[in-house]
Amino acid sequence: MSFQYFVIGKGSIGHRHASNLNSLGARVTHYGWRTLNMDQLLCEIMACQGEAGVIIATSTNVRRQLITKCSEVGAALYIEKPIAHRTFDVQQIFDLPKTTLERSVAGFMMRYHPMVRKLLDTPVENIFRASFEIGHDVTQWRQNWSFADSYAADPDGGGVLLDLCHEIDLAYLLCGSAPLASVSSIEHPDFAGVDIATTLDFASTDGRNIRVAMDYLAPALIRRGHIIGLEQEIEYDVANANFTHVTADERVTQNLGQERNTMFLDFMSDFMALAEGRETKNPHIPRLDRVKDVCHLIAQAWEMREFKGQLKASLT
Repeated sequence: MSFQYFVIGKGSIGHRHASNLNSLGARVTHYGWRTLNMDQLLCEIMACQGEAGVIIATSTNVRRQLITKCSEVGAALYIEKPIAHRTFDVQQIFDLPKTTLERSVAGFMMRYHPMVRKLLDTPVENIFRASFEIGHDVTQWRQNWSFADSYAADPDGGGVLLDLCHEIDLAYLLCGSAPLASVSSIEHPDFAGVDIATTLDFASTDGRNIRVAMDYLAPALIRRGHIIGLEQEIEYDVANANFTHVTADERVTQNLGQERNTMFLDFMSDFMALAEGRETKNPHIPRLDRVKDVCHLIAQAWEMREFKGQLKASLT
């Protein structure tokens, strides 16, 4: 029997995952969440006798039961980020059997981007300040898409902090753990309780001050960061593919190209290897048993949000 993959969710990311699995030669069944027959799915997974992987690309607030049930019938899991947005639900997921956690992943696909690999290959020591920014007008993300009708507009599991939480993972990956001091958010008057811009501030007793900012508003894509240590600093801009290394003596900029879908393919290929018991390629693969702390951090940040004001931006 060959391995069987099931993709749950027919939004844009679910379609991308199904297409990429097909291009990688996998056997794929694709179901929408709203029409999913859970009993049928579980029977199909059980029939695979441990040779099944489930890619969960539903909205955040409906995932936990699906994750638990698929784990109980022996599936390896690819859970889109964030795996959950409440600390209770995060802990329930990490209470799954160790064997499930070790062959499952959280969807932090930016770990497969060449910019992030370059950043990991150029560590900055003695960091005292770092910033990570991401933002883009949400109405430009997809064609024939309405913010008001999307998961993003749901106060229970929507909003920009969860949508763009990759940058929280990057800050943790590149700068290490630091206490979360504050989370300040802005909401839209028509979408109460949904953050459209959020800033996280971290401060540690060893002198590291880290800021992560994300928004649904910037007219042109922003995805950049700045990490400063005592001996060197790094500036990077994903939108322009520029990586700059700075010391007291020189400033060197490189351009790193990438076709965007390559990182999705590389990640999916690694997940398939993990699920099927083969060797993975990326040492920073976000295997579930290795990303517990950052998954808890994302949920903690969401629960800590303080709405400081409202902005009447166009979201249609």
